[in-house]
Amino acid sequence: MYGFNFTLVNNFRFVQQLETRFSEKNQELFKIFQIFDYTSLYYFNPKCPSLEFFIDHYKYFEINKIKVKSEFSSAKALLEHKHILRPDFEMIVDVLIELPSSFSETLKLMHIIKTLPISTASNERFFSSMKNVKSYIRTSMGDERLSDLMIINVEKDEANKIDLNKAVDDFGEMKNRRYPLF
Repeated sequence: MYGFNFTLVNNFRFVQQLETRFSEKNQELFKIFQIFDYTSLYYFNPKCPSLEFFIDHYKYFEINKIKVKSEFSSAKALLEHKHILRPDFEMIVDVLIELPSSFSETLKLMHIIKTLPISTASNERFFSSMKNVKSYIRTSMGDERLSDLMIINVEKDEANKIDLNKAVDDFGEMKNRRYPLF
C-alpha cells in the first residue's frame, strides 16, 4: 500500500499562497522552512541559501551563524539516533528542547519561525484589513509601509496604548537633523 504524503501537498499549497500574497522578500523569508523539512535537499543543511537571508533579516535576535550551522549536523544525527526518520517541525522542537544548551541557536531560529504569521486565519485577518489601510490616497505606498500600517490596524488595542506625544518626543531626540522639528 502506498502512502500519500500530505506534507508535500501542504507545502505545495503553502508555496502557491506565498507566491500570490506576499512580496519577494517575505517569500524568501518563508523558505527557511526547507531546513526543517526532511523531504527537502536543504534538511539541516548549513548551505541553505535562505538561512543567511533569514538570519540577516532577524539580526535583532543576534543569532550566531557559525554556531547554528555547527548545530545542524548534531541535530540531524540526534534525530537519526532516536530513530525519528520523518520528523515534523514540532517533533524536531521537542527533541532539541531536551538539550537547550546544545542547540541554543537552532532553537532560537525555530522559535522565530513559530511566530511567523502563517496560519490562514492570521493571513485572512491581514488581507481583510488591507482594504481599511490601503485607501485610494495611499495606493502608491511601498510594501514595507503597507505592512507596518496593516500591523498597526490589526493590533489596534496595542497601538492605542502608545502615547503619541512621548513617541514624537523620543523620535525628536534620536539624532540631530538639518532642520529642527520644533
